Amino acid sequence: MGFEIAKKAMEKWDIRFCDLAKYISKWSKDPKAKVGAVLFSKKGGNVTIGYNGFPMGIVDSVVRLDNQEEKLDIVVHAEVNALIAAGERAAGSTLYVYGKPICARCAGPIIQAGVKRVVAREPGDTDSKWDISGKRAHSMFVEAGVEVHFYTEHDEPERKPKDTKERTKSKPVAKKKR
Repeated sequence: MGFEIAKKAMEKWDIRFCDLAKYISKWSKDPKAKVGAVLFSKKGGNVTIGYNGFPMGIVDSVVRLDNQEEKLDIVVHAEVNALIAAGERAAGSTLYVYGKPICARCAGPIIQAGVKRVVAREPGDTDSKWDISGKRAHSMFVEAGVEVHFYTEHDEPERKPKDTKERTKSKPVAKKKR
């Protein structure tokens, strides 16, 4: 998989942190929402991670995860988990989010924590509550002066050796004379 911002290849470190957020998203126990976040602070090179899940001490039962209304009331989003773990180190940082667009519920804490740049999936053009909330979050970021970069993810073409015929041909083996 590859990532692009505005149809241009991402910088090396942006790719690495998006890949890390993607990996961390798999830790979520919610089968319908795999979201991961990586917060990178240049102050000392701190990296903090978060994924969506229930607060510590709250059981991630299948019954709760299947009950949409209860789950949405209880779950702590990946972005907020990363912010909580980072504490003061979040100020001036870049937040990378994989899995869903950032929602308005998370935009407030991101702004309050002093995050200066977010790299995330762009909200779609549907009437879904997540796309509407994602657009609201984007407006909040713009108004608050947070730099926003939306990425797209695409399949990278499979790389094949330049000359597959020569690599697969076997060379004749010289026989030893007795």
